[in-house]
Amino acid sequence: MFIRTVRQTSGRTAIQVVEKIGRKNKLVKHIGTAQSPLELTQLKDQAHRFIDQQRINLGIVSLFDSRFTKTELDSVLARLQFTQALDTVTYRFLAFFYRTIGFHQLNNPCFADLVIARIVEPASKRKTRDILERRFGKRYSLSSLYRTLRYASRSKYRKTIEEIVHTFLTTTLHESLTVLFFDVTTLYFEAFDEDDTRKCGFSKDGKYNQPQVVVALMVTASGMPLVVRLFEGDTFEGHTIVPCVEEIRKKLSSDNLIIVADSAMLSDDNLTLLESKKLQYIVGARLANTAASILKTITTTIAKIDGAHMRLSLANGRILVVSYSEKRAIKDRSEREKQIAKAKELLKNPSKLTRRYKFLASRDKTYEINEKLIKKAELLEGLKGYVTNVLFVSDEEIIQKYASLWRVEKAFRMSKSDLKARPIFHTLKESIEAHLLIVFTALVVSRYIEIITLQSIQHVTTTLSRIKEIIVEDPSTGHRASKFTNLTPEIRRLLKLTDVWVT
Repeated sequence: MFIRTVRQTSGRTAIQVVEKIGRKNKLVKHIGTAQSPLELTQLKDQAHRFIDQQRINLGIVSLFDSRFTKTELDSVLARLQFTQALDTVTYRFLAFFYRTIGFHQLNNPCFADLVIARIVEPASKRKTRDILERRFGKRYSLSSLYRTLRYASRSKYRKTIEEIVHTFLTTTLHESLTVLFFDVTTLYFEAFDEDDTRKCGFSKDGKYNQPQVVVALMVTASGMPLVVRLFEGDTFEGHTIVPCVEEIRKKLSSDNLIIVADSAMLSDDNLTLLESKKLQYIVGARLANTAASILKTITTTIAKIDGAHMRLSLANGRILVVSYSEKRAIKDRSEREKQIAKAKELLKNPSKLTRRYKFLASRDKTYEINEKLIKKAELLEGLKGYVTNVLFVSDEEIIQKYASLWRVEKAFRMSKSDLKARPIFHTLKESIEAHLLIVFTALVVSRYIEIITLQSIQHVTTTLSRIKEIIVEDPSTGHRASKFTNLTPEIRRLLKLTDVWVT
């Protein structure tokens, strides 16, 4: 029930008590008609008392009944302390999927809390300690968090976690692990001193003067992370693929494993080494670096029709598949025109030349437009190549499998943006390894939630954060009680996927 005021044509105001039934308002009682502000206030007070009496008759008690004076209500509330507003539902939701995957087998609550905190609000370990207490009511000392990192590294958690993920993928998700996607990234440190692991090298973050580590990641066709490896910061990324693939092949006991990787992994020595290990691969090709005879065959043979493709035999039993995409051609043309315009602008202002530019050639300390390179770029417009030793797969399948490489790229984006794996503030190798392991575990949980909910992990955690558990305490007795804020329909839908319930 609520109070409705109706302005009449005579200038008077009618005060009514109304109840909403379905979509219609039903008049319960007409209290009276006011001619002055004083009468209006008196009639509204009378209406409030009527509503309160109706509640009392029904056995409903409210702190805001008119029989409580404001002073009495304030004195009741003054006895209580609203101590915390916790994200309990968010914690329980993420913990449910952590257990579902099987990570509870680690039997390490602190490690689990570090993973959950990484998903919700990634931060340094010092800030994570405060986040765990502020958002979840979990209290840890900073030293206990660092002890957990050391314990995770010394107890070989990586091996256990990867085994848990493998079991979950094969028994619960029933995912075929015959095609895996491989990529490498770099994570830099907020420091300038190197050691045996943290070394300066080619940085994908543009932090060439800061030490880094190289991280290799392997994901499945559904985008679920399967393997993570840490390498020294100056390791050439092409040298990471063979040890990772060999290890995973032994673990999977499979000789039919196909690894998909980008063109950065491509070198004749690398491919020869993969073949010597009897490993199958699909790798992006750098068409601009191919032999002139092969390049001429490609550009004069393939039809410039969207979806067209061709196959060429290479040495050592390899094949080269080339496809044409109109969308890629438009993108290549646009980028080429921008680079040519940039090159011409730099020719007018040679003092701005601080590095090599794609379409500028240097001759006798002078620069000129590289017309030969521009012509080659025009010929390769819209073309993409794939080198493979998988002969029994069709061209369409090779192209499709390589196109799915975005899944591992997305995993790296999630780890760097949503989970903020970089920069790293640790210095001890075991702490660095444990940090990456927490990020990897959080990535597995996050990706599985995305598969189940069909929503990004950021959207899910933002949605769940709207419901809070309010903790109320009576300081005089020490008694505590809690109450959850109202559930939204979207939160209800998310919780139906779990065993989490809210009262």
